[in-house]
Amino acid sequence: MKTHKILYLLLTSAVIFFASCKDLLEVDTTNTINSDNGVITSIDRANVALIGMYSGMQGANYLGTYSVIWNDLAADNLEHTGTQTVNADIFHNEILTSNSRLLGIWQQMYYVINIANTIIADVEAMDVDADKKNPILGEAYFARAYTYHCLNKYWNGVPLQLIPVRKLASEINALPRSTKNQVDQQIFSDLDNAISLLEDYDPVNGHANVWAAKAIKARIHLYRGEWQAAYDAANDVIENGPFKLTDKYSQVFDYRVPYSSESIFELDFDDQDGNSYAFWFFERAFGGRREFAPTESLVNAYAYDAVTNPDKRFENNVYYYADEDRYMVTKYNDVSTGSDNVTVTRLAEMYLIRAEAKFNGALGTAVALDDVNFIRDRAEIDPLAGPLTIDDILRERRLEFAFEGLRFDDFQRYQLLSEKPSLTNVNQLLWPIPQLEVDVAGLQQNLGY
Repeated sequence: MKTHKILYLLLTSAVIFFASCKDLLEVDTTNTINSDNGVITSIDRANVALIGMYSGMQGANYLGTYSVIWNDLAADNLEHTGTQTVNADIFHNEILTSNSRLLGIWQQMYYVINIANTIIADVEAMDVDADKKNPILGEAYFARAYTYHCLNKYWNGVPLQLIPVRKLASEINALPRSTKNQVDQQIFSDLDNAISLLEDYDPVNGHANVWAAKAIKARIHLYRGEWQAAYDAANDVIENGPFKLTDKYSQVFDYRVPYSSESIFELDFDDQDGNSYAFWFFERAFGGRREFAPTESLVNAYAYDAVTNPDKRFENNVYYYADEDRYMVTKYNDVSTGSDNVTVTRLAEMYLIRAEAKFNGALGTAVALDDVNFIRDRAEIDPLAGPLTIDDILRERRLEFAFEGLRFDDFQRYQLLSEKPSLTNVNQLLWPIPQLEVDVAGLQQNLGY
C-alpha cells in the first residue's frame, strides 16, 4: 500500500504568522500535491488535500480530544482528576493566556481553515466537470464553516482568514478580529454554499453532507436566539433527512458498528488512526489515565435508579467503579486503539433544537413537550407531564449530549454561572486569546484576561 505522508504548514497565529517557510502541502508520493508552488492543480490532488483536511479535524487539539473535552470540563459535566495543569486551568475556569493547549486548539482550527481555504480557491478555479468539483468544494465549505463556529463560540469574534496562505510569514498581513456577528454571517454563507453544492449527493460516511450543513445552521440559529430559523432548519432535517433515532441509545456510540441511523455527521477514527478519549477517561485498571471524570453534579442529574428511573443514557455514559468507589466516563470505549468515532451532530440534537425553538415562540406543528419526551422514551424513562420549562430542555440536553462538547455552549447561551462555583463572572464564559496572538498580531484580548 502506498503511504501518503501529508505535512501541513501549521498556522501559528490568527493572522496566519508562520514560523516555517515550507510549502502548504507536501505529499510523499509519486503524485506530489506540491509541484505547483502549493497550488492544487487536479481533482486527484484535491482529494488528497480533502483527506488532509479531515485529518486536521481529527487532531488532538480539535475534535480528536481537547476542543470537545474542554467544553464539558469548562462547564459542569467533567472534573479534572489528573495531573496536567493545562487541563486544571479549564476546570477551575482560570485560564492563563499562556496555556499551551489553548494555543494548540487555536492553531489547529486555523490549520484546518487554511486547508479548506486552499481547496476552495484552487478547486473553484479548475476547468473540470461540476460533478467532480462540487462534493469537494461543499465539504471544504462545511469544514471552514464548522471550524469558524467552534472558534467563534469560544472566543467571540476572531480574524476571518478566507484566502489560502501558501508560503511565508512575510507575505501575510495581520488581520484584526471580526465581530461575532460578522463571523456568524460568514459561517451562514459557507453553509449555504455547502448546501447548494452537496444537495444532489447522498451522505457518505465520515464526510460532511448537505444534512450536516443544515443541522449546523439549525444549531447556530438556536445559539443566536433566532427561534424560527432554528425551528425551520431542524424540522427540515427531521422531516426530510434520511435519519432516524436508534432503537437504543447505546447504538449511537458502538465503535464496533459506527455510523448509526441517527448520525448526521461523525468524524471517522479507526485502529490505525485513533483518538485518546477512552484513554483520558478510563481508570488505570482498565488501561486509561483518568485525567477526567464525570462530576457528582452530572451523576446526580441523571437521578438513576435501576427500577424507577433506568435512564439508558446513564448506563451508557457513566460507569461506577466499585474498587475505587467512583465513576468514570464510558461513552467512548475503545481504550486500546481509540477507534471511537466522534459525533459532530446527530438527529437527537435536531429534536431538542426544535423543542427549544418552539418553546421560545417559533411557529410550527411540532409540540415541544412531545419532542423532549420522544428523546426520553428512547432512554426508557418516564415522559414529562408538563408544562415544559427551559430548565427541562437544558437538563435533557445535558443528559443526552454529555461528553459530546455541547454543555459549555448552553452555559454561554443562558449564562449558567450558578451551576458551577468557579464561574463568578460572565467574562469566564469566553476563553482568552492566546498570548502569542496578542503579542504577534496585536489582537485585542477578551475582557477579564
